Amino acid sequence: MVSAVVAAVLAVAFPSNDLSCVATAAYWYKKDERGKGDGISEYGKAKRFPAFAVSPDSFLVADPLVRARHLDRIELLFNGDVVSAVEDGRFEDRGAVMLKAERPLKGVTPLRFGRGEPVEKLRWRWEGDTMVVDSRPLGTNDGVTVVASTGRTFRRGDRNALYLDKDGSPVGLEFGARVELAGPGPAVDTPDDWKRSPADSYEKKAEWMERRVASATLGVLFRLEAEDKSDSRNDYVVVRYYGRGDNAGKNEIDALGFAVGGRVIVPVDLGGDKISRISKVEATFPDGTTTNLVFAGALAEWNAVLFDVPKAFARKLQPLEVSSSAAEDFDNSPSWSMSVENENGRVVPTAALGRFCGVSYLRGARYAPAVEGSWSRSRYSRGQTAFVLDSEGRIASFALSRRYTADRWSRDESECVATSDLVRFMAGEGVNPEFAPRREEDRNRLVWLGVETVGLTDALARERKAQSFLGRYSRPPYVTEVYAGSPAEKAGLAVGDVLLAVRRGNEAERELEAENDYSPVRDLFAYFSSDYSFSPSATPWPDVENQLNKLMTTFGAGATITLVYARDGQRREVPISLEPAPVHYRNAGKSRNRSLGLSVRDMTFEVRRFFKFADDEPGVVIAKVKPGSPAAVAGLKPFELVTEVNGEKVTGARDFAAKMKTSSDLVLAVRRLAQTRIVKLHVAPEENLPERRAQKQVRE
Repeated sequence: MVSAVVAAVLAVAFPSNDLSCVATAAYWYKKDERGKGDGISEYGKAKRFPAFAVSPDSFLVADPLVRARHLDRIELLFNGDVVSAVEDGRFEDRGAVMLKAERPLKGVTPLRFGRGEPVEKLRWRWEGDTMVVDSRPLGTNDGVTVVASTGRTFRRGDRNALYLDKDGSPVGLEFGARVELAGPGPAVDTPDDWKRSPADSYEKKAEWMERRVASATLGVLFRLEAEDKSDSRNDYVVVRYYGRGDNAGKNEIDALGFAVGGRVIVPVDLGGDKISRISKVEATFPDGTTTNLVFAGALAEWNAVLFDVPKAFARKLQPLEVSSSAAEDFDNSPSWSMSVENENGRVVPTAALGRFCGVSYLRGARYAPAVEGSWSRSRYSRGQTAFVLDSEGRIASFALSRRYTADRWSRDESECVATSDLVRFMAGEGVNPEFAPRREEDRNRLVWLGVETVGLTDALARERKAQSFLGRYSRPPYVTEVYAGSPAEKAGLAVGDVLLAVRRGNEAERELEAENDYSPVRDLFAYFSSDYSFSPSATPWPDVENQLNKLMTTFGAGATITLVYARDGQRREVPISLEPAPVHYRNAGKSRNRSLGLSVRDMTFEVRRFFKFADDEPGVVIAKVKPGSPAAVAGLKPFELVTEVNGEKVTGARDFAAKMKTSSDLVLAVRRLAQTRIVKLHVAPEENLPERRAQKQVRE
């Protein structure tokens, strides 16, 4: 029983002789078995409601929508009298609950409703620890709204409002529910007209929804192959469109998957680089069994991956269905917002009752049913996701986060997708074929624009009449080279253009910024004279894996974007169809010779352009030299070219590796800048290397 001090704090501060029909209901909350609760239980306080007496021991209160696992007790208070109570019925369409006191509350006068026309409204509300009641006359269309798309008329009733007729007699009661009107005017009704449900109907329906979702949900563990660190380089990012997510740098990522139709959709913040490194995706089914899922595709615009379930395990799931109803058809019907957590592989769904309230307008003239509250804001990286079911347990609205948002701080917030789009996604439409697990040599494939750029300086801006753009765009890229056959060349871009921004469809523009021009290997003469260049972090030629091309990769191959640029002082726009970048240095074929202590790579288009090598000229690029190795002692350094081995031309990295095995005495033709020299080396068989001998002894 609550103490006298607390009872005094919760007591109602208005004259009992005038408004003795209203007491105070105090809901005391607790945490659930997992130690979790809501904001009220965390503070150990009660949530208070005006309680309207309809009999000496029966009271109507606004539905607190509290789950049984969070409710400790209910108490009714009036003028110092405190009585325990229980829920005795629910009025779901009116947002009200009937409370039954263990005995009549002293001094309370029950309401007696008439059938007159309402002319006045009394409304109860809290100001701190004091309950306040105010009065105002009632207008003809008080609180009435019309839905433009359907013509349906609703009235959003005030919370805890009592309607009076001209004689001051009560004729109606409202708790904030959105009620559809059959005709004009502020018609109200009494609790005698309301449809009553059992007291536990909310809890039973919520538990059914949670079981329904749990039967279609899998715990998903992504295992990613480690990144190739052999060509590690400065990871300083000049252009920051958004911060790194919680999954950055992880090789194991927990997520949740939902069986929808014949596939599983996993909302997870994985970019194309991480998707390419997926080695295994292990799913835990509702019965605790596990198996590996089959990759089916990744959505192009949304952070979600699709998987197929092996036939032997498909029967362990009860897939969710997608509602085929139009968005406006849900208006004013019950909605069940589902939040699902992954607690160390255990799926924990939570259902919350609400109502659909109109239509949300999405991009591309698509619609989704609007839901009370901001259910769709959720962080996938914290193991949570959210969607909304209708009263039959079908998906009415689904939330995903975009791969890119114009607001750089909102990447973790999700948005609704139309149910028609969700059906398309599950059928395999809207996926980006470039986002897929790949072999190591194929992982670094980029989608490119096909230009080289530098930062626009004041001098270049004056020369190109682009000074006016320096105010809005902080450091736009200035085009210095357009590669033949590239998307940029096909779109008509030219040397001297200034790249300002890019956008896709109706999305907001994204400002482009140039890379940092500094590179430690720009002066190759100084570089080759240094003793600290065995494993360089930058290349002497412009890196194809620049921030501009990484941004293009987020759009995906085949996507059409609009590029905003400046030419001759004029702002221009051009559509560009993006294409995969050709093989470049960072993902070129490579081979490593442990006896020599060096790695080489194939020469690619940007390397040949830098060294002025024709496409058919032989050679490989030295990529890395191990300190103290025979190659290092012989003076070989990264970015030198090996064109011949023992008088035979070298056509590529594989050819170089093959020639290393034919002889232990090697004569290499090595080109440094414009000079070629002969380097003689003696190669010990790799089997005789100390590390190889140790491995052989362990096996034996």
